[in-house]
Amino acid sequence: MDNYKKRIRESFNRRADTYDNYAIIQKEVAGRIFDRLSGIKIQPTSILDLGCGTGSLTQKISALYPNAKIIPLDFSQEMLKICRTKINKANPICADIENIPIDESRFDLIISSLTFHWATDLYSTFLQIYKLLKDGGCFLFSSIGPDTLFELREALSKIDNKERVNRFIDMHHYGDALLKIGFSDPVVDNEKIIIEYENFSDVLQSLKKIGANTVEKIADKKLTRQDYRGALHGYSINENSNYPVTYEVLYGLAWKKTPSNPKINEDVIPIKAIK
Repeated sequence: MDNYKKRIRESFNRRADTYDNYAIIQKEVAGRIFDRLSGIKIQPTSILDLGCGTGSLTQKISALYPNAKIIPLDFSQEMLKICRTKINKANPICADIENIPIDESRFDLIISSLTFHWATDLYSTFLQIYKLLKDGGCFLFSSIGPDTLFELREALSKIDNKERVNRFIDMHHYGDALLKIGFSDPVVDNEKIIIEYENFSDVLQSLKKIGANTVEKIADKKLTRQDYRGALHGYSINENSNYPVTYEVLYGLAWKKTPSNPKINEDVIPIKAIK
């Protein structure tokens, strides 16, 4: 596991106890993807929840499909400990979504909420998922797009030219990956969800308390008082004098159906390499 992934895991492990209290956007999106799942005609007997975190979505799925075997997967050991307390019948696995230690073609449904933006090679991750699905299986996910946290990115850019907020890929790259791998009928759409905070400190705490403040290109470091003041003055407040935080949420739905001449194109440039 590279240093970036290790830092992500350590951050989530440290914040597992406070995650549920601060995971506003995560819970909201989990609810919205669950609503989409409820509208799909499927009765899965085997389900994989990738990046399950503390198990909020897993818990909803377990109630919707009480007879299904559910495997929650996350690479944060501390998050999985909390997940186990919510879903007794689940069989959690501690692993990276980019290296899933499961045999192929086992699942009727693979679902994931706000996880894939942490992947360093999205194409390879989606290819694993394709192989793990049974023929006719469903893949449903949410992720975040490039407009996410743009207010914070702009404010922090006033300090220096360092990348202090991760950049996220466009929804069209998700759709292209699904098509190239061989998924049937892929649909990707997006929406923007804006959360308002009363002060700048709460904006930073909303990320820190859920462990989502790990930056890919530079080592994580605390803001100095001078940095903090610079970002504070550079943040664009709204008409209510609140600090808005935008999340561009991406949703994807696709199916695995065996073609007449099955062939997966693996000679494709990973999405992360596309500039």
